[in-house]
Amino acid sequence: MLKSFPRPRRLAGAGLVASGLALLLTVSGATAAGSDVGLHATSEVFIQDTLSDNGAEPSTVSPFWHSPAIKVCAWTPTVPPVECPTSQDQLLIGGSYHVWITLSNTGTTDAVGTLELRRTKPGGGTNWNTDWVNVATKLDVAVPADGVTRIPIQFDNVPGPGHFCLAALWDADGDELKPYPADHDRVVTNDNNIAQRNVNSIAIGKSQSADRSFSMANNQFVRTHTSLIFRPVGTPFHLVGGQIVVDLGPVLFQRWHQAGRRGSGIQQVGTTTQLRLVSTTTARIEELPLDPVERVTVNLRFTAGSSTPAGVYGVEIAQGKTSVAIPCSPTGAPCPPPPDRLPIGGVRYTITVVD
Repeated sequence: MLKSFPRPRRLAGAGLVASGLALLLTVSGATAAGSDVGLHATSEVFIQDTLSDNGAEPSTVSPFWHSPAIKVCAWTPTVPPVECPTSQDQLLIGGSYHVWITLSNTGTTDAVGTLELRRTKPGGGTNWNTDWVNVATKLDVAVPADGVTRIPIQFDNVPGPGHFCLAALWDADGDELKPYPADHDRVVTNDNNIAQRNVNSIAIGKSQSADRSFSMANNQFVRTHTSLIFRPVGTPFHLVGGQIVVDLGPVLFQRWHQAGRRGSGIQQVGTTTQLRLVSTTTARIEELPLDPVERVTVNLRFTAGSSTPAGVYGVEIAQGKTSVAIPCSPTGAPCPPPPDRLPIGGVRYTITVVD
């Protein structure tokens, strides 16, 4: 963590209420970052963005939005609660869960700080302060020097629709959160005190469908254009008889039509506002106009075919970085190629087909 930034408002002083069990599980074994002791002792806590993340800033490995350090487990009445082997990423509305967060300290002295869990609806770019809602905050969390702490935060009364992007934030004296930049991707990748888990699980039977959502945001005060980028995880779903259909809705579809209907690896469904993914590699919906400080949600429908083999499939959906519009007339000269928009955030959808 760089220490040359002005200190932001403390999480503990932001009117947030601590929630959940005051429980710490510690495991030693992380490699110390240095050998300073005494007056030069320091703590350096980080939350992994990826399995290979060692706390370096900025984090350069992507996608950064399914942190292995955030894991959702079923609520258990035991003390301590039971930590599950794998994360449960589709939650029951009204239910209670324990969200386990792993904190690593590569410093030479113990750390004590504040840990917050936030949620927002699944999507790409967000406004870090206005689009995220506090789930719970724990004060006086201890992370031993050269060690790891796993701590459960209780997530009660889950609201609809039951699938979220989750974020964990650590803040401590001498290891403060950095001021939040405007670009959503820089919030997570530039600060090793923040990590996200944007993963949603879908379970369907043969010939069944399930709907999910994906939100895009424009944090600028002018109209910008963005893109949706789709990449299969494993075997492309449509190659085994499944379908993934994106419904832009009438307003966004009309804007996209007026901007040139640009994209690749997609196919319009009849005369509707729906687009079917057909690429076996990367599909794109390009030049999607967003108004100033606007957040738009599109619907995703996942449908298994009657002969789709039981198994686990997936798709990674990302929002491309917003930029000014590229002028184009769909009835005039050929439209110029859209810019190569790097992903600024996204969601992994894991599709399990059951017999």
